[in-house]
Amino acid sequence: MEAVKLSRSPHNTANERTSTSPICWNPPIVGIIKVNVDASWNHNNCRAGIGVILRDSCCNFIAAKAIPSTASSAIEAEAQAVLHGCELAHALACTSVIIESDSRGVIQCLNGDIARGAWAIYPILNRIREQQTLFHSCRWSWISRVANEAADLVASLAMARMSNEVWVHRPPSSLTHVLNKDGLPCPPHV
Repeated sequence: MEAVKLSRSPHNTANERTSTSPICWNPPIVGIIKVNVDASWNHNNCRAGIGVILRDSCCNFIAAKAIPSTASSAIEAEAQAVLHGCELAHALACTSVIIESDSRGVIQCLNGDIARGAWAIYPILNRIREQQTLFHSCRWSWISRVANEAADLVASLAMARMSNEVWVHRPPSSLTHVLNKDGLPCPPHV
């Protein structure tokens, strides 16, 4: 069975086409690292693919990670993606980040009182908030699915693999066309 894209879940009910969110990926301001995250989830076997990608203000690729996982729901997989994004950014010594996800449900929980959010993902949200304290600056932002294509592709790669894959400084060839569309010079310079 093919993986279901999470933005079709009931947790993402807003019409993305009428949103004020950009329909293309935009780089962060100088000094900030943008961490895009996404997840794919298959309800038949509860398998999930987590995708994380880090880029800077010049659209330069910093790193990406594909993580196969399991989750009991689409929103749980999306919350795991945010957590993994925080962990990778911290491991790479990023100090100021914007974490972008196309899961409105997760972003709304993180921007509000997590105790009033989705109770099923509260433990993951709590771990994310703990990770947030490791950064000088950390913001959560919703991004349209169309503008989150790079993280979506990495999540798809994770669904197809059985082990974690990390790329630092040089993206996998399967990702370069999406990164080029987002503004990365291709081929990327090392």
